[in-house]
Amino acid sequence: MVCLCCRASGQSGAPPWDHDKLITLANDPRLHLVMHEPVVVMTGKARQPFLFCSAQGTLLCQSQLGGDKPYHTKGKIVYPVLLGMAISRDGGASWTRLIREKNHDDVEIEGGAVPCSDGTILMLDTYVVPAEQPDHGVGEVWKSRDDFRTWDGPHFVDFYLPTIQFTGSTDDYGRVHQAARLHRSTIEMPNGDLLTTMYCRFVSDTAPSAYIPSMLKSRTILVRSRDRGATWAYLSTVAVDGAVGTEGFGEPVLARVSRGAHAGRLICLMRTGRDLYGARSDDGGVTWGRPAPENFPGIDIRDTAKWTPLFADRRAQPDVPTDDMLGTFADPELIQMQNGTLVCAIGVRIPGRRYVENWRAPENGDYLAFSCDGGDTWSHVVQFRSGQPTTHYMGVREISPGMLYVVYDNNLWGHPGETMGFRLQAQRVDLP
Repeated sequence: MVCLCCRASGQSGAPPWDHDKLITLANDPRLHLVMHEPVVVMTGKARQPFLFCSAQGTLLCQSQLGGDKPYHTKGKIVYPVLLGMAISRDGGASWTRLIREKNHDDVEIEGGAVPCSDGTILMLDTYVVPAEQPDHGVGEVWKSRDDFRTWDGPHFVDFYLPTIQFTGSTDDYGRVHQAARLHRSTIEMPNGDLLTTMYCRFVSDTAPSAYIPSMLKSRTILVRSRDRGATWAYLSTVAVDGAVGTEGFGEPVLARVSRGAHAGRLICLMRTGRDLYGARSDDGGVTWGRPAPENFPGIDIRDTAKWTPLFADRRAQPDVPTDDMLGTFADPELIQMQNGTLVCAIGVRIPGRRYVENWRAPENGDYLAFSCDGGDTWSHVVQFRSGQPTTHYMGVREISPGMLYVVYDNNLWGHPGETMGFRLQAQRVDLP
């Protein structure tokens, strides 16, 4: 195990940490964390992991396999690199590669997976593509009724998305992109309805991205199924504002608070290409409060004085835009533990647009934030990867009461590396 370590103030010029460990940035005395030694989840330049846990505690991880091409067997959009899966039935102590069908592209479960109350695991592919009927899209749903031992699908399902705009924008690499994206979150409500988040564009969304004008800024919406995932329909817009961030509102994650003063509240966190924004709903997702940047104590993506001196290119080229040296929050993850504690995994890219070549700043890395008050404040913040290569995508699940499992990667695009994982004991003792 690796015990808690604290970062002393003014340590931003220190050399990179030589191993993963917890660095406490904000301390809540109600929480005590112990990090177990990381293990390899998946090799093959495996990066940007997504993690799911069944009701039986089985863990399923899916990562990109950098350098390997997809098979293009699905007849619809697939990710530009091959995806691989690994499964663990011993709480993440060991992992086995899962090849469901040889020479075949699997469902890209970045779209979300949920263990339903009837025992079915429902999995959604991330891509929703245009349907023949206007204002509709087609997505894929897969099912497992035996804890990931067999899979049933694909089931092609309808998404009703009024004024959806599938065309007219590229992705962040400048490639034509004609799809909406489901991302991370599928939850079952107490009444059996299923909710999931999507980022997309409607016809009124025409603001260009700040760093690649061919990519238009997205909005985040909530869609609902009342028939166990057979059909889906637009419920509400969580956030839209063409002036926010560099990318609009994307890569959302959704959680439902079930305990405390905010029981029943939905919380959606979203990437914007700069700050991490959050929005709340207290009526089941029908309406949402105004989205606002989340405050994570100890993390300041605008404090460029801490890391700018580390980069030789900045010293040699003083005309490098200041905006390039600002930090960004990457793809967030959010879950609620059984004791009501919210856990958010957040990647911080320092500097935001130049971190692939310049990742050595101690502030650059992977963080975990905890809330004991239903998401009002993030009172406990730790960093577990600092000044080392990472794409800043993570997954978190509670595998038993008070025991989390965290997956991350230790590589960058074009670099070797693996998807890694570790257990994190998260004990909460409320003070009198």
